[in-house]
Amino acid sequence: MLDVSHARLMGGRPCEDAIWRQIVTVLDAADRGCDLFDIEELRRDYSAEEFANLLMCEFVDDSASVFPLTMLQPCQVDYKPFAVRPYGDRAVWIGYDPAETGDSAGIVVVAPPLVPGGKFRVLERHQFKGMEFKDQAAFIEQITKRYWVTYIGVDATGMGTGVAQLVRQFFPGVTVFNYSPEVKTRLVLKAYDVINDERLEYDAGWTDLTQSLLAIQKTITPSGRQVTYTAGRSRTTGHADLAWALTHALQSEPLEGGRAARGTMEIF
Repeated sequence: MLDVSHARLMGGRPCEDAIWRQIVTVLDAADRGCDLFDIEELRRDYSAEEFANLLMCEFVDDSASVFPLTMLQPCQVDYKPFAVRPYGDRAVWIGYDPAETGDSAGIVVVAPPLVPGGKFRVLERHQFKGMEFKDQAAFIEQITKRYWVTYIGVDATGMGTGVAQLVRQFFPGVTVFNYSPEVKTRLVLKAYDVINDERLEYDAGWTDLTQSLLAIQKTITPSGRQVTYTAGRSRTTGHADLAWALTHALQSEPLEGGRAARGTMEIF
């Protein structure tokens, strides 16, 4: 078995499989004289888990995540959107999650499956920080001009109300979500069902979407009476806005909708 611990590889060495490996963490770089960053500022910008994963070369601890990394890895595939209308005349769904105080808003564009039980494909994802409501709504409107949008799901809780009202002007059929423990549970259960069945695909390079999904955890409400789902806030994931935006888009399919219906046909 290969020893790939930091203590073993910090100086670099040829391993037993004849491949030379070295691990250099941000602290190693600072100790060796690199002054292009401030360690304490980085600790403030990133959560402890992100700091360990991104800057200390440690594996992600997904033990508390609703969506563990082993479940997300099969979803990570490549996508190359070169066309003016990247998905032609096929239908797409949009999910939007608004910004909360000091973090970002998220939008995802999802291509639904063409057949029952088929795969969803995340075509685009965007995050906004400090953007006005009207500008976010205008961005969503531009997406509707590039795709044939048949569904838009928006979190209208709190600051999302303004965006929802503006979106309704050009897309009257917008679906709004007013968050409660029950609504969050319904959103997460649908997303879990899709991902667990390996029915979701997105670009393998979109680590922000992966981290956003990893951030969602099951918790208990302050009253202690109900189970809910929350996510910590960080510079990279916000409040898991991309993950919540994805759950909004997936709600266009019923929880049981991914399974092909069984029926009979009689010929007389």
